[in-house]
Amino acid sequence: MTVNRVNSVPRWQRSLLYLALSGLALTGLAWMILHYANGGFAGADRPYELLHQFMVLHGILGYVAAVAVGVFLGQHVPAGWRSGRNLATGLSVAVLFAALMSTALVLYYSGEESLRAFASLAHQLLGLGLILAVPLHVARRRARRALTRASGAKPDRIDADTADV
Repeated sequence: MTVNRVNSVPRWQRSLLYLALSGLALTGLAWMILHYANGGFAGADRPYELLHQFMVLHGILGYVAAVAVGVFLGQHVPAGWRSGRNLATGLSVAVLFAALMSTALVLYYSGEESLRAFASLAHQLLGLGLILAVPLHVARRRARRALTRASGAKPDRIDADTADV
């Protein structure tokens, strides 16, 4: 399979990551809207069952995203680092995702309520940051490709099955 990008993973892997991240964004935003629209952590009228369902689905998608990110860590990230392209946005995405995974572990395993409250707020803010960072990283890649095409330069080609990326 030949790919027109210096630093790419197969389309199915990229699609898996985008689908998982989109699902995480949707379930996380839905949880936040429902949570804060109903009085935060307190209140007798809170839709606990629906909040719980969003949280469970969000957690499952988190595992799927972690696997998809693992693929990128092995191929996309080292090649991107060597190429020097989009380092700021790429590092932002990587740091945000690592921090989100860390806060998710605290939320899942910690029994200390003050730590969980801090981790919950941090997780929500980091998630909002990732919702902004991933499209920015992708848009920068697409803009670079468009400039290459507009200049008439021949795009870099690699064989994704055999290249050392």
